[in-house]
Amino acid sequence: MLERFLEQYRAIQAASLDKRLRKPMERDRLARLTEDDFRRAEEFIHLMKVLYTSTLSVSSEKSPTCGQILPIFQKLEKHFTVDEEGDTVLVSSLKQAVWGNLSNRYQTDGIRNFLEEATALDPRFKHHVEDSTVWDRIKEKVMVGKLTESEQPTEQDPARGLKMTLLEELFAAEDSLKINNLSTSTTSTQQYQTDRELKMYQDMPPTMTSDDPAAWWWNKRTTYPLLSEVAFSYLCVQASSTPSERVFSTAGDTIYKNC
Repeated sequence: MLERFLEQYRAIQAASLDKRLRKPMERDRLARLTEDDFRRAEEFIHLMKVLYTSTLSVSSEKSPTCGQILPIFQKLEKHFTVDEEGDTVLVSSLKQAVWGNLSNRYQTDGIRNFLEEATALDPRFKHHVEDSTVWDRIKEKVMVGKLTESEQPTEQDPARGLKMTLLEELFAAEDSLKINNLSTSTTSTQQYQTDRELKMYQDMPPTMTSDDPAAWWWNKRTTYPLLSEVAFSYLCVQASSTPSERVFSTAGDTIYKNC
């Protein structure tokens, strides 16, 4: 709205100051707009442009993921907390007011940790991760997921039944030791594979912002078989709840295909 006002200001001013207008009161009110008011409107637009663009990027994109929330938040923090030479009183007060509101967002440990891990697993923004413990948490999630899978009971052959053969009963202790050794070996192999995938992923350069992170992980699922499973669990979380809000809205009681 302010952008449109600034674009049309001169034309509106010329038309409204025409003495042929029937409402001199409105004409006089517009005449009281000074160059300082015009300058302040320009300063407001310049300052808030980043916030406006950030809002659109998580609400109008085709598939915004939660991995882009913290990088956007970091950019907003830098924009609204760094004092630049030439900042007016209006700009400084706006920066304080906006960041005073934004700084209270995403501060709980659970949400913060989730967003940090989502950012690390987004190949576009993984270099924005500042806390090295994030990678340790991701490694732990990979290992826990694989150990849980390995602990799932396997279906026994119904033809054999539950009763052990005499030979199995005779060597039961040795078989138990074999199972323990196999479990330890499997855990070591999975840990080595997880470390290897994390190292490869950390060393690779970040992808372009225009890339689709879900498509990237799908194409790399053979290169990162363990890491990709965890990544998909984060990529399914959208950055914006706009589609859900539209579906559950009572306005018109209609759900469109493009929801």
